[in-house]
Amino acid sequence: MEEMIRIAIIALVCIPVGVLLGNSAVYVFNNMPARWLCDYEEEPSDEKFIPGRQRMNSHPWKLTFSAMFAAMAIFLCYRDILYAVTAIAQLWLLLIIAVSDRKYSIIPDQFVIFLALSSIGFSYHFGDIKGMILGALMGGGAMLLVALTGRLVTKQEALGFGDIKLMAAIGLTAGIYGSAFVLVVSSFLSGAVFTYKIVRKQIKRGEMQPLGPYIAFATALFLMGSV
Repeated sequence: MEEMIRIAIIALVCIPVGVLLGNSAVYVFNNMPARWLCDYEEEPSDEKFIPGRQRMNSHPWKLTFSAMFAAMAIFLCYRDILYAVTAIAQLWLLLIIAVSDRKYSIIPDQFVIFLALSSIGFSYHFGDIKGMILGALMGGGAMLLVALTGRLVTKQEALGFGDIKLMAAIGLTAGIYGSAFVLVVSSFLSGAVFTYKIVRKQIKRGEMQPLGPYIAFATALFLMGSV
């Protein structure tokens, strides 16, 4: 009986939180400064800049994201409330990053910085400061190595610098083993999807595709499974 009451209380708290997070994700993405969605020397295009134009439709995404965050919040809070606070914040940031990269092929530095700062909330769960720093070096270093190798082999840019910064920030949260998990899972998923698109002639071989959504998804799996 006590367990049922606990679950009911968690649900009553988490459902409104999920609705707030889902709606705010759409609002923030639609209203963030256009400059955040541009490369350093790029001027904002009309789609990014015009006030009042929705970058992401409210329907069905507000409802979809609200349900998603409510479900994740209930699960995380049931397992560990203290862990849930930081995890949910990071999941929200990862959603904005994934959508930005998917739609505009850009990972806003501002959200990567927030993601890195929020990792402090996990210092008690995943280890000490040394482990966080090693995770950042591994995550960012592995992506940098891939980028440099790809450029030497193909003479083209293989990875954006945003992906490198994102993996470094994730490494602060996930540590060495978590970074390895994210790298392996995101590489497998992106490779499978890119191969399918090439076979279906939806993209051309060698064409750059956003990697951020796969990194964000793999990190979400890690966060949900580490509580």
